[in-house]
Amino acid sequence: MKIRILFFLFALFGVNAWAEIVLDIDSAVSRALQSNLSLERSRMDLVAAQRKNERSWNSMIPSLSAGALLSHPTSITGSIPPQQQVWTPGFSLSASLSLTPAIFANINQTKQEYEAGLINYANAMQELEFHVRRLYYQILLLKANAELAEQNVVSAQSRHEQTIALQRVGRASSLDELSARLDVQNQQTNAQNAQAVYQNALDNLKYLLMIPMETIVSLQGDLGKFTVEDQYANQIGYSESMQMSALRQSIAVIEAQQKTAQLRNFAPTLNLSWNSTTLYRDQMGEMDWRDTNGQFSITLSFKLDNYLPWSPAREQINSLNDAINRQQSLLAEASMNHQSNIQKLLRDISRSEETLETLRLNILLAEETLRMFEDSYRSGAVDLHTLNNTRDNLRAIQNRFLSEQFNLLSSILELERELNIPFGSIAHE
Repeated sequence: MKIRILFFLFALFGVNAWAEIVLDIDSAVSRALQSNLSLERSRMDLVAAQRKNERSWNSMIPSLSAGALLSHPTSITGSIPPQQQVWTPGFSLSASLSLTPAIFANINQTKQEYEAGLINYANAMQELEFHVRRLYYQILLLKANAELAEQNVVSAQSRHEQTIALQRVGRASSLDELSARLDVQNQQTNAQNAQAVYQNALDNLKYLLMIPMETIVSLQGDLGKFTVEDQYANQIGYSESMQMSALRQSIAVIEAQQKTAQLRNFAPTLNLSWNSTTLYRDQMGEMDWRDTNGQFSITLSFKLDNYLPWSPAREQINSLNDAINRQQSLLAEASMNHQSNIQKLLRDISRSEETLETLRLNILLAEETLRMFEDSYRSGAVDLHTLNNTRDNLRAIQNRFLSEQFNLLSSILELERELNIPFGSIAHE
């Protein structure tokens, strides 16, 4: 019975600690787009902008009001006849509608703001996917680094044991043994640091994907199994970054705001109003509901003070003009920076591809050297220390290859973001 209770408690409280999630890069991106709280807030902002856009016509709804009243006559100069000293109930209704060309400009402004919200949300999705993909590749690299560091510890321990054996037969000094022991300690420290960096990056990925920190996450994939397509070169001359699209839409929003301000401050306003008050009063000896006040009016008005050159309305429009000029300057700068970034990334990609080709040859040479030393070790011509150093050299070159492969993938991700094309269009497994 106690065993069953303990098993139940373990299943209840320990399930999260032993839960495991296996992810590939596409499932990681999908999970981030569905679960990330920062993106969820951007989605809320977009929904609010969409609702505001769909209801922008509500500025044309008349203003309606109704009221109830109860009145009693009073006098400070004389008495009131007894028949008039009664409480009189009543009610009132009123409606008004202001029509101005600014209403339609405001509807267009709301539409432009919603389209800006669409671009901002798309930008938030793009940035999140970029960071998830880059972090995913980085974790694969850091995992390889941690594994290499562990292998270096094993090699250092083997060299230390061999040094101790040589010291016993007088072929190594105590200084050699101390140096070998220090190398073991250094390699263990390096392994701990590499493991900590790997775990920190994995925790960052869990944070982006909203995965509980105690959950075990396993990543699938290999940095060395990617191909690069060249078809993207045709899109470089016609591309526009997400930043440029956002700036262009920002200019459209400010221009709509300027149009609304001009019409609101300088165009006439047509006001239609109607009101009526009805009281329960004596009418020819009988109590009945009677309209005591009713009116319908049409008013056409101008705000003359807005035409003064120093008026607040003029200052508002001048400020919007300044904002448009500033955004246009930023757009021109972003366009130049866009082209510069593309050229830089293309050079980085070309450099990484050439470096990878060189490292592939180095790996082939290191593998052939290792096979030769293994044959020599079996024949007794090479000691274990030399053989371990050859293996370490091969692992180090393989690790440099993975590091350069990560640099290549990072540059490709940045190029895809700059070209505003789907991630995975240039490099894929």
